[in-house]
Amino acid sequence: MNRIAIVTGSDRGMGRETALALANNHHTVIMACIDIPEADRTCAEIKRLSGNNNVFVYKIDLASIASIKQFVFSFLRDFDHVNILINNAGIITMEYTITEDGFENIMAVNTIGPYLLTKLLAPHFPPGEDNRIINMSSWIYRFGRFSIDKMDKYHYVKAYSVSKYAQLLISLELADVLKEKGITVNAVNPGTVRTTIMRTNKRLYDLIINILMAPWYVDAKEGAKTCIYLATSGDVKNETGKFYRNSKPAAIPKWYNSRAMRKKLLRYYETLFGTETP
Repeated sequence: MNRIAIVTGSDRGMGRETALALANNHHTVIMACIDIPEADRTCAEIKRLSGNNNVFVYKIDLASIASIKQFVFSFLRDFDHVNILINNAGIITMEYTITEDGFENIMAVNTIGPYLLTKLLAPHFPPGEDNRIINMSSWIYRFGRFSIDKMDKYHYVKAYSVSKYAQLLISLELADVLKEKGITVNAVNPGTVRTTIMRTNKRLYDLIINILMAPWYVDAKEGAKTCIYLATSGDVKNETGKFYRNSKPAAIPKWYNSRAMRKKLLRYYETLFGTETP
């Protein structure tokens, strides 16, 4: 069966490196992006570098329920299954904004939208195949303790931290939920990657951030290595419910891995999207 991989935010940065690696590995690659002109340019480049013409661009805005549903509808119109879903796209912004659906923007793009995308695509992973979901988290989850009833009240660095912690928790919980369907779910800490997500477009802030973070920065190619490993290596075919760093499972302190909090977060998402269909 033709292996099909969906990579969100694959027009640049780690997403671009991941999409290129999958194309080199003879996968059909679906680039799920918001910036279509940029995605089209990257798609052409990936085809040229990999020699793989089975790379396609689809529009998605993870801050919009309607856009996510439209993406899934369009994808299923053209393809009958998916084997790999990489929820790579993410944002951080200094402005506190609420999406058209009533969610804080960082939370929507980094964890709520990816959950809905995962939920809608889960029935289309083929039984008996090597099916994998990889979610982008971060070391910053340690600063992301949150209350469910305040999910839309956090902003900037706190919101980003909360979104990455929520993404880690939901990955661990979905690993249990989807295991019976033969789908593995793992989260990734890519390190501190020098990508556009680190830019605030405020010159002084960006200068300070770059000076402070310079000793820990890695480039996008290095940052994507663990995600690519999880997507392609036979060594992790059956591994699920883990948090990877440098292509190895990383320990999660037990006080950050509350089963009760994981289940509470899943119930919250189910309350939001229990009946959603594409």
